[in-house]
This record gives sequence, C-alpha cells and structure tokens, in this order.
Amino acid sequence: MGTSTSSSGGKAGSPFDPEWLTSSGAAGGAAGSDGVSDGDGDSSVEGGADGQQDGGAEGAADGDFAPSRRFADARTKMSAYLAGGGRPSLRAAAKSMVTRGMGGSSRAASTMRGTSQGAGALGQFLAAARDGSDPRVADWVNHARQSNMAADDLIVELVKEVMPNTGSIDDESLRNAAAEALGQLYELNPDIDIFNLTDAQIHDVMAITIANDVCNRMDQQLGQAYEKLKYDPLQIQLYRQDVKEYVQSEVRVVMERHGSVGLDPQNLAHEVLKSTLEVFAS
Repeated sequence: MGTSTSSSGGKAGSPFDPEWLTSSGAAGGAAGSDGVSDGDGDSSVEGGADGQQDGGAEGAADGDFAPSRRFADARTKMSAYLAGGGRPSLRAAAKSMVTRGMGGSSRAASTMRGTSQGAGALGQFLAAARDGSDPRVADWVNHARQSNMAADDLIVELVKEVMPNTGSIDDESLRNAAAEALGQLYELNPDIDIFNLTDAQIHDVMAITIANDVCNRMDQQLGQAYEKLKYDPLQIQLYRQDVKEYVQSEVRVVMERHGSVGLDPQNLAHEVLKSTLEVFAS
C-alpha cells in the first residue's frame, strides 16, 4: 500500500472532488485525490464523525459538498481494527470511508475512475499483446522480447508504456498498483510469458491492480490511524498486508462475477470497481 501523508486537505463545505477532476476527467491515469485528510485541521483518530451518515452520496451535507470531518469516523474504526477489532472493524472502516468520506459508492467510483481506466488500459494492452491485434502493441512487444529484459525491468517498462507519467500523485499510485499486480503474477509463476496470458490471468492482474489502488486510497485517507497510535513498523506492515489481502479477496470475488460476461477491459474494470465499492458501502 502507499505511504500515508498528513494534510489539511479541503475544508468542510468544499466539493468532494477537486475542480480539476470534474472539469478535465481522469484521462490516462488515476484521478481524484481530494486530499488525504477530512479537512478539519484535526488529525485525531479518536473523535467520531459528527452526524455520521452511511447512506451514500445522499448522506453528504449539501449534496456535492463534503461534510465536516468526513474521514474521522473511518479513522476511528481503523483504530479499532488496529487495536485488535479484526475484520469486522476493518469492514466498518471501509464502509465509513466510502459512504461518508467519499460520498457514497457511486461518487467514489467516479472519483476513482482513473483507477478503472488504468486497469482497463492494462487489460487491453495485455490482450492485444497476446492476440497481436494492435500493430503498435505488437511492435512494442517485439522490441521488448529482443531486449531480453529481466522480469522487474520488463514490468517497469510495460507499466510506463501503458500508464505514462503525468506527475500526478494518483497516477503514481496507480502505476505502483499495476507494477505490484504484475510482480505478484511473476511470483506465482516465475516462468510465465506475460505477453501470452489467458483471459483469467489478465482479469486477475486487473483485479489486483484495482485492489492495490483501493488500498492506496485507504492508506492515504486513513493512514493517520497508523501515525497517531505509533505502532511498531513491523506490526504496521502486518496490518497493511492483512488489509491488502482483505481488499484483494473482495475484488477477486467481484471480478469472478463479472469477468465472464464478455465485457471489454475498460467496461469490465469500471464494473468491477463500481461493484467493489458497493460491497464496501453495504
């Protein structure tokens, strides 16, 4: 997961999404980081959110505008998880983050549309590499094969090709998520030909990319729970790994449900992210 960084973020009454996201979309990468704090200037994880609502976007104050201390309740629940509350507390933290912190599953999916766009682009590229259906991709694959790169270098170059660096923190998060997903594929099968994956393998890479970027978002928005309670670094990593396993398992279940319906990678990634956030919000 990504690193957590405290920030004052947008103040209460500001839009859920930054103006640049609404006006320009999320072309080419992850989009929609609206600051890593709930914007009340108080990083405490112990004070519950005032007027907590779990009813999705309609629970937000003034419709399109974020309520005060919108991630405070989620951080409180994450603190309960870190204190030994187990998966129920983790699920409660994820639910509060999506419903109150991000304005509901539909709004959260829109805010994170760059995640689904990036995962979809990765799926399209891997499918085209296998099928030889895109001359530009085929040329890139031939060059990569001739270069005889090590797996780690190949992953870096592939992610750079699919997700160019725009300088956005969210895009960097997505690239890291994709690289980690591809690395996990190699860990499971070191001799795999990444340019000749099955549909199931491509779907799994897409699912793990989405899951990893959701984890990064949780780390950004709720990471102050780790900072405030000052857990041992090793223990923090164990908790983060458990969070990642939980999120990945949920996304994989959703992918299995959607992955066989014949959707193209972009639509598939959109449906998987949307459905996953609905699961978290329920």
